[in-house]
Amino acid sequence: MKKLLSILLAGAMLLGLTVTAAASGDEALVTDAFTYSGGDEWGSYDYSIPRIERDEPGIQAVNDAIWADLYDDQLYSEYGAMTAIEEGWSPEPYHVEYKWYVNGDVLSLLTMSSYSNDYVVYGVYNVSLSVGRQITDSELLSALGVDEDQFLLFSRTALMQEFETQFGSFPDDEFKEAQRQSNQSEDNARRVKPYLDGAGDLCGIGRVYSLAGAGEYAQELTLLDRGDDAPTISTADLPETAPADGRLVYFIEHCDSVDFTEADIEGFDEQMCNYARNGVYARSGRMFQSTELQSYYGQFDWYEPTVDPASFTADMLNAHQYHNIALVQDYEAAHGY
Repeated sequence: MKKLLSILLAGAMLLGLTVTAAASGDEALVTDAFTYSGGDEWGSYDYSIPRIERDEPGIQAVNDAIWADLYDDQLYSEYGAMTAIEEGWSPEPYHVEYKWYVNGDVLSLLTMSSYSNDYVVYGVYNVSLSVGRQITDSELLSALGVDEDQFLLFSRTALMQEFETQFGSFPDDEFKEAQRQSNQSEDNARRVKPYLDGAGDLCGIGRVYSLAGAGEYAQELTLLDRGDDAPTISTADLPETAPADGRLVYFIEHCDSVDFTEADIEGFDEQMCNYARNGVYARSGRMFQSTELQSYYGQFDWYEPTVDPASFTADMLNAHQYHNIALVQDYEAAHGY
């Protein structure tokens, strides 16, 4: 799934860093699916790609998505890392690691890919070990007893605190105030991706606006300290299949790396099909004349609207995208949409 950007913590990250709760039996829950270490005259390159050691189809789908995103992702460079290595190029990203936590029956897995322009790209995966699938942000928050308004408040507060911590001592001017307002906006708060850390606290990856460099970086934020006596988290009452809206987002974010089936889009209504089908094009940077579509995809950090509709050509799509467009079109025809 495509992810957020963060300041590179130079030299501080260890290959394959894994962090778990103290519960026994968790040590082998997440392991390395692939590791690589090498280098050339330009630097050293280290990769550790995780795998969740569970057999449920829903968790295997998470593993497939992580593999597709990390093994040879091409979003931030012309070549994916392993293609570059095979062809003798210096790869991007040059460093991939992960960390994970277990709280109650929720596994939170974070992946971090470091790039030479001092970016770290995060992936956030929350998984219910009880029902055996990835859970949506709203499902995680519901298990914690946190509603949407509370989450937005927690996110905005954490974003504002981080901005003031980093830049509060800088002289006030129009640019700083503009960045401050962007930082604490509701739109920015909605982009925060929640997860649980080793203490069971509600955390999130959020974009903190900067006064230099790239203009914004993702940060690991603590949103809510749940305390030592917080109740155990349980997602056992969730359905085995994710809600349709969660599956829609999953479909769009992985339509360029996974061949989906009709079961994956079962229950999509006409509007969801429209978002899914056009989302395939959005993943390749296509812009839309429809303000509805442009606004919908604009909420996602991965969306980079760089290709004018008149300039978009079929060769900008890969085989997975062709498959998934046809899948949605067939589904629409069968349901009379």
